[in-house]
Amino acid sequence: MASKFETWRKNIRHHPFITIGIIVLLVVCIAFLLAIHWWGWDWTGFNRYIGPQLRTNQQYRPEKTLWDWLQLLIIPFMLAIGGFWLNKIQKDRDERVTEQRDKTEREITADNQREAAFQAYLDKMSELLLHEKLRTSAEEDEVRKIARVRTLTVLRGLDPSRKASVIRFLHESGLIDKDKCIINLIGADLSKANLIGADLRGTQLHGAKLSEANLMAAKLSETNLIGADLREANLIGADLREADLREANLMAAFFFANDLSGADLREAYLMAANLGGANLSGADLREAYLMKANLGGVNLSGAFLDEVHLEDATGVTVEELEKQAISLKGATMPNGSKRR
Repeated sequence: MASKFETWRKNIRHHPFITIGIIVLLVVCIAFLLAIHWWGWDWTGFNRYIGPQLRTNQQYRPEKTLWDWLQLLIIPFMLAIGGFWLNKIQKDRDERVTEQRDKTEREITADNQREAAFQAYLDKMSELLLHEKLRTSAEEDEVRKIARVRTLTVLRGLDPSRKASVIRFLHESGLIDKDKCIINLIGADLSKANLIGADLRGTQLHGAKLSEANLMAAKLSETNLIGADLREANLIGADLREADLREANLMAAFFFANDLSGADLREAYLMAANLGGANLSGADLREAYLMKANLGGVNLSGAFLDEVHLEDATGVTVEELEKQAISLKGATMPNGSKRR
């Protein structure tokens, strides 16, 4: 009932003329009834009829009043209103069904197109691997440029699950290994990629766009993520031991209970990131930005915090930082003070 009332209220708000019309109609009706009461308009039929006394057995047929005519018209009028209303309801329902069917058909068509693009990409990449010797090609070879362009292009049009499939394919094919990277993924659109539990250890993801990606429980140890865009990424439980996250954008990323021991986070942007319970022992956080970050329960033993920015960070005290960190030289503390 509340939802119906809210819908009605919104419709009235978006159509002010309806409100004005209802108010005018109510005012006219009230004025009409008051006039009948004050001036006794018997012709309306709303007052009790007071006519001449009738003799016995004498029949009297008064003239038709306004009320009599209204009684004749009210039923057809109500039927017409009811029919109009039912037609409108049916029309709205048909429009919703048609709109939903069209939406479903568009989604199916788009998904088929994405699947066709994905399969075509795999076919072409397989050809480059088997016949063009992509894996053993030199850095300046044309085949590498073709493979990179095809990869960046197909990723832009894929959904989160197929983006993850592309990355898994590249990793398993040995094309994005950190020590020997064949396809450079700088600028690759991996936003919102569904990489839950993915094993990407030792991969080259330098400069990739991974904003809002789901990397929960992913294996990313020793992965190169220098300059990667990981804004609002879900990194809960991800293994980031000794990962290279220098200059990475990790704004509002969710790291809860992560293992970041030995990770390189120099100049990383971690504003408003949730690092609650993370293991940052031995991590290098020099010149990192941790303003408004949640550091509750974080293990910072042996961490380097020189020149780190901790303004308004929560969950950690100055005493804890002094006790755990190796160095706080030049660090801006949660209370805004700066260490010398």
